[in-house]
Amino acid sequence: MLYDVFICHASADKAAFVRPLVEALRAENVEVWYDESSVKLGDSIRRAVEQGLKKSRFGIVVLSNEFFARNWPQSELDVLTDREMTGNDKVLLPIWHGITRQDVMQYSPLLAGRKAVSSSDGVSKVVKGILSVIHPNDSPLIVARDELLKWGEEPPVITDRYWLDVAEASNRIPAYGSNVPAASAWGRWSFPLPEKEGDSRNWGERLAWTALQLKWATAADTIPITLITPPDKVLQFIDFHAGLFAACSWYPGLLSEYAPQLTIPSFGGELEPRIEEAFRKAEPGKWIFRREDFAEHAVKAARTYFHAQMFGPIVSPYEDADHVFWLLSSASLWLPPRVRATLLKGLKGWHTWLWGGGHQGTLSEALYAAKGSQRFKWTRAIKDDVRRRIGKTVTLLRLPDPEDQLFECFKKEEFPELYLKLEKERLEERRSKQTLEK
Repeated sequence: MLYDVFICHASADKAAFVRPLVEALRAENVEVWYDESSVKLGDSIRRAVEQGLKKSRFGIVVLSNEFFARNWPQSELDVLTDREMTGNDKVLLPIWHGITRQDVMQYSPLLAGRKAVSSSDGVSKVVKGILSVIHPNDSPLIVARDELLKWGEEPPVITDRYWLDVAEASNRIPAYGSNVPAASAWGRWSFPLPEKEGDSRNWGERLAWTALQLKWATAADTIPITLITPPDKVLQFIDFHAGLFAACSWYPGLLSEYAPQLTIPSFGGELEPRIEEAFRKAEPGKWIFRREDFAEHAVKAARTYFHAQMFGPIVSPYEDADHVFWLLSSASLWLPPRVRATLLKGLKGWHTWLWGGGHQGTLSEALYAAKGSQRFKWTRAIKDDVRRRIGKTVTLLRLPDPEDQLFECFKKEEFPELYLKLEKERLEERRSKQTLEK
């Protein structure tokens, strides 16, 4: 890991000054390399010290009579001095402990010429002087780090590459709109970030929320947490990740797209009051599963559940064929029967469930050839094609049901036959419209 400061000191000064200084710095969320806590049993002391010197942004040098009398701390000082001389940044932060400027002058005129703080002013004043250098008040990164600590997170020091990734991610745009480049947009489980316009606090808060969102959005894709995840697991996921419950409360509309299962009455857990409030204030037609008549709008219900809004974010990582086989499997039995039946009916009435083309879509080729006639026959090639597609879904979603069982459910639900029936009705409707226009 990286550290904010390395404490260069003589062992004889530990009890009277160095230990209290370290404790006070850590109370201010400063990452301190300190031999008593940073060198573990069995470690090479020399190598541990070398790593501490390399990975610390600053070196606090506690200058005292004991310091000048010992070779080891002076060797550490030499390394820090060399770092400063070969770089462009200030590294050394001197503290005078029990000595005067004249004492330092006798040891090193260069050190005597550096502005220092004195331990005689008290630990709190010494810490204040150190913080003014390593934690400047106008740094958004410091604001962000402190905000994350308030949320119970443990971010690395601000020189870690982690912060570059956070800063880059903070410039991503929302994952919705008519034309959003995928590489520059947030994915699922992302919410609007605070604006960075204004002072460093605003920008720092944006960085903090970016860091939180990166963590939960990445976890949601890895686990994954999707619209087919049982609601109790979704709620556990929300509670586990710092800041996510707050984001869901502030943006219930986006929550309803990432986790439509939570909009089903009584499925929202502690978010239920906020969801109900949003439903009451919403335009007619939204939050469809909280409407008494949702079953009368099956296609709209399926579109809302699996695809959300036209210009909204992509809410499902799966294809509609996967959604169909999930609904046919026992993995979806946590859905209320009326909701499950409505979603299945909605997908039946929406041609997007049909998969593929060419060699991967024997069923689609057969249905295309039979359009308008309703003549359809289950051939061996078609059965094999459906079984292949079921196998793909079973593997992807880890469904517990045998593939043959899902195949029989698919046949029983008559998806191909209903597809042809609806296509015939659409064709007749178009012909009627054309006749009227003539």
